[in-house]
Parts: sequence; C-alpha cells; structure tokens
Amino acid sequence: MIEAVKASGLLGRGGAGFNCGLKWELARKSSGDEKYLIGNADEGEVGAFKDRYLLTHDPFSLIEGLAIASYAVGAAKAYIYLRAEYHFLFEPLTLAVKQAEELGYLKNLNLRIFEGAGAYICGEESALMDSIEGRRGEPRCKPPFPTERGLFGKPTVINNVATLANIPQIILKGPDWFRTMGTEKSRGTKVFSVSGDVERPGVYELPLGSLLKELVVDLAGAREIKAVQVGGASGRILPEPLLDTPLAFEHVLGSGAVLVFNRNRDMIEMNQRNVDFFNEESCGKCTPCREGTEVMKEIFGRLVRGEGQEEDLSALGGLASAMRQGSFCGLGQSAPLPILDSLKYFKQEYDQRLAQSRYLRTLKIVK
Repeated sequence: MIEAVKASGLLGRGGAGFNCGLKWELARKSSGDEKYLIGNADEGEVGAFKDRYLLTHDPFSLIEGLAIASYAVGAAKAYIYLRAEYHFLFEPLTLAVKQAEELGYLKNLNLRIFEGAGAYICGEESALMDSIEGRRGEPRCKPPFPTERGLFGKPTVINNVATLANIPQIILKGPDWFRTMGTEKSRGTKVFSVSGDVERPGVYELPLGSLLKELVVDLAGAREIKAVQVGGASGRILPEPLLDTPLAFEHVLGSGAVLVFNRNRDMIEMNQRNVDFFNEESCGKCTPCREGTEVMKEIFGRLVRGEGQEEDLSALGGLASAMRQGSFCGLGQSAPLPILDSLKYFKQEYDQRLAQSRYLRTLKIVK
C-alpha cells in the first residue's frame, strides 16, 4: 500500500505538498510498537471550506482513508482533529464512525474525533498535537519530525482530509490511474473552494495543472478581476494578467482556498485585514512572527488612516524578509507573501496612499 501511494505521486493537499507515501514509509520504519494517525480537519485558512464540503457530503472517504493509512503505517489509534467552528459536524461524523465500527471496518483501529478550540495555529501539525495532548497549541522544534516522535512522543502521521480522501481510489484503481491526471510534479486532482467577487462561489474539483482562469472565470463566473489570492489569507496574489498561471505545486497552489477581488477592491485595506488576522492568531512563540505581525499591523493602520511615511514601504520589505527566514512555523513564514506580491503588482496603490498622507500633512501644517 505504501509503495502504491508513493508511486501515485500523491502530495499533501493541506498546502505543504509533502509526498504522502514517503511520510507513511518514514512512520512505518520508525521504531516503537505504538503509532498514531491524525486526520487534520482544522481548516482554519481564510476562504477555505473544501474540507467542510468533503466532511459534510462524504465522511466515509475520510474514514476509509484513515483505515487504510493506519493499516499501512501500523497505527492502532487515530484521531480526526475537527476545528471548533465545525462543531455542527461533530455529531454526523461521530455517527459515521459508529456505523463503520458496527460494520466491522474499524475492528483494528480506535478512531476518535477531537475538537479544537478555535486557534488558527493548530492547523500546523505540531501545534495540533500539542492541542490533543491538552497543552496550548504551539509549533515544535523540528527535527524530530512527527513520523519519528509525534503525538505523546510516538511516531505519528498527520494527513489533511482531502489527502486521505484520495487514498481509497488510489488503492482501488491503482497508482497508474491516478498519474494520468495532473502534471509531472503534481499528480491527480485538487478540490478548491472559491469565494469573493464571483457569481458562483463554491467547491470545484479540477486536475492539477488547470489554469487559474478556468477555475475563477469559466466555472465561478468572475468578472472585472483585479486580483486573485490563491491559498487563503497567506496565499500568493496574482493580478488579472496572470490568470493563465497553472494551479500546481510547482507554480501556485496552497491550501486550495481561492479568493477573487474585483476592480473596486482596495489592496491596502485587504492586506490590512489579513495582517490584523495573523497578528491576532500568532501564537507568539517566536520573535519574528510575534513582533513582525504587530509592526505590520501598525504600518497598515497608518497607511489606511492617511498617516503613512515613505520609509514604511522599505520597512515592510525588511520585515517580510526577516519573518520568512526567521519565523518558527508556516504562519510567520507565509503571512508576508501577499504583502510582497501586492507591493510588486499594485505598488501604485501604496504610492497613492503615501501621496494622500503627504497632502494631509500639508493641510495640518497650513492650519
């Protein structure tokens, strides 16, 4: 089974894109009789609701994927880590697990559902494990990686809901079938959640390598596009001329959350909301993220209030570099990406804000 998943080329659908079969193999080879498996349903990224759709309409694909994965890696206990905002899914998921148990499909697996407490950081795998262990969710030092020492100090595999939902079909139809879809480096299909300025927001599944334009224009019905953010609040921002970019790990992808902005949207205000969000959700463990998001919040606050300074833009660039290189986990590393993209593609909006600030300062001096 591990060789089949490796051969399929399935990469993690949560955003990191790590080879699923390789992760299983590392856990399988780790020493110790007790191992754990976790289905990550802490879908906290802004604009992401693909996992919610899968959990609502087809929970058995996840349960079957967990059963196969647990057998493959040698885990006798597994958790579905459900985000607090998805509490309405707790009962249906519990019923689905109970039905699978009663039919004997989980006789070698103790599968339980664990609800989070609403922390964005717990989508990160090591913070998620801290949460299950009853501690405050914070990222851990790596190495050791979870496949070596994870939940309760035991080898652990953590896969996203959409990743595990692919497993039954790969085992049923074979890795060669899966490899017929997608690109050389990004095999299979991907489920996307599209929202924002579109006529038909919703969940769509496309072969990896499909063009962004096909998703947001042809399917979701976007018009007069100014920018599209691929990957949620921490995703890359692409202007309208780049809609022919392929949706693949080697180009742009992320968690699968796609946010569309029309020409009436203000990129400065959009980034201000994102920065406020990440400043609120930062766990505070590392200085680059804790202090960096705070300073970015202050800078964008000044820009929006008409109090921006010329040096603010260079400060944003320096902060982004420090956060990307020095932050402990993906939150601090990815939070600056949309800011860098907006500075690259929409610099004129920042210049207009600074010009407005200079004008307002002139009025104050005259008064």
